Amino acid sequence: MVYQPEIERIGEDLYFVAASPATRRLRTQAELLSQTDVPVLITGEAGSGRATVARVIHSLSLRSSFAFKTVDCGALTGDLLESELFGSEHTGVGGQPEPVLGKFEQCARGTLLLEDFDAMPIGVQQRLSNLLQTRELVRCGGRTRIPVDVRVMAATDGKLETAAAEEGADQELYHRLSVVQLHVPPLRERREEIPLLLGHFMNRLTRHYGVPAPRFSSTMLAACQHHAWPGNLRELENFVKRFLALGDEDAALEELYLRPNSDGTKWRVNGNGMESAQVNVLATDEKPSLKVLVRNAKGETERSAIAEALEQTHWNRKAAARLLNISYRGLLYKIDEYRLVPPGSLENLKEAK
Repeated sequence: MVYQPEIERIGEDLYFVAASPATRRLRTQAELLSQTDVPVLITGEAGSGRATVARVIHSLSLRSSFAFKTVDCGALTGDLLESELFGSEHTGVGGQPEPVLGKFEQCARGTLLLEDFDAMPIGVQQRLSNLLQTRELVRCGGRTRIPVDVRVMAATDGKLETAAAEEGADQELYHRLSVVQLHVPPLRERREEIPLLLGHFMNRLTRHYGVPAPRFSSTMLAACQHHAWPGNLRELENFVKRFLALGDEDAALEELYLRPNSDGTKWRVNGNGMESAQVNVLATDEKPSLKVLVRNAKGETERSAIAEALEQTHWNRKAAARLLNISYRGLLYKIDEYRLVPPGSLENLKEAK
């Protein structure tokens, strides 16, 4: 068996950490997939490292000497996204076409990662599906068919089946992009990596800023390993940045104490370390402050409005986002935050029992 380092550099200031069975298996799968050109769908929560996995596949492939680019499909409107991907042509001086290359042409012989690809408007989805079938594109405003040699990977939050079933989604595109699926587990499912990640982020940051590294106490390590990290690696790195900047362990521990886990619990921190029992955030003898009451009331109002919009649109999330006048990604975040589930789902059936 060939030994793979736990921390592997795959680009400038970009590393892949494989210190748990789940991420080691992911690294092995990435190496196997690097030998082919089939589309890959990478699922996982925001901040879990989906783009890093795509970079691992690219860096190990024969395309590694060519460009790797990422397009955030949820951050651009339909027309802008279409031009960003396929390019455009305008008539210049003398009637000659002036092309603007899109990401597919910029990535010639390389790799293109489509982040949150399920947020694409239907028209762009159909154009992409056609490109994957024909390996050709036509720039926006142009007529010439241009050959495309690009490996396409896509990333999503894992709600693929729901999105594919929604009205207006190009199901053929989902089938083309999901030839192979890789799932990146959230940080809370690989807690054994947290001490290594803390040290890795701290070493990188102290080298960058040229300052000495503060020490992580056993209390701090225990607190970090018990925290759920809903923002995953991104949240953990930002936490290390704040700890490095302030150098205040008490403040860092208090931050973890005040941020509840996804199951509504938190760990009580005392002078001797972490207590063994979890404490429900709402179970307290203290009277809630006016600020807390207002925040809770606002949350209930927002939750009710979102639930009503989803019910009106029969859980078509894109239609509900338009009805609420918020972004599609913003709605997905709120659905997850308020733990809203469609009628008849597995969660509701469990509650009914």
